[in-house]
Amino acid sequence: MSDIEFKSAFDAVRFALCYSTQQYGESLMAKRLRGEIGGSGMGLIGFDGAGQAGMIRRVLWELPELHLAVVVARAAPRELSCGCGSPCCAKRRPNGEWSAAIEWLTGASTAYCSGFSHYRVRRAIIERCFGVKRNLDEIACDCGAHRNTVSKHNAMVQQWINGDRRAQAPGVLDIAWASLDRRFEALGWLMVEEAA
Repeated sequence: MSDIEFKSAFDAVRFALCYSTQQYGESLMAKRLRGEIGGSGMGLIGFDGAGQAGMIRRVLWELPELHLAVVVARAAPRELSCGCGSPCCAKRRPNGEWSAAIEWLTGASTAYCSGFSHYRVRRAIIERCFGVKRNLDEIACDCGAHRNTVSKHNAMVQQWINGDRRAQAPGVLDIAWASLDRRFEALGWLMVEEAA
């Protein structure tokens, strides 16, 4: 990768997961006509951007499946813009990559919800861990489960994903990001804060 450095592993991953094959950089001719000889910003457009996104994604694919799933669920957008022009189009569509990560984590969560295999409850709890706004009462009502059962399983899944702060036990999300931080630092892709 060129001299591009990201502020954090999250920023790098977010860039790679949001980079689209539909993004095209301005041509050199267009820049020249505007009087802009040199580039501005980080140069994350066109082939440079695609290459950088690809290199970051390559590192992601080296992660264990669990770590890949939590990183994608945290950093990928849940929806993408849609310009299909269909009369029923809401100009947004689900992001298949985010949905696949949620699906994988829903399956893996069965190990953390022993004795309870209600798929819809587990999926709703996983989605809730990754930013979907729903309260536990809504989940219980929508899925026909008891509120206490949903609450108990939510606590178990939250601890698995986010860890236990009181016990200072990291969750799988913390472990995955720490691994990426070390890898990206070793590759020189992160800005290093200099001591004063």
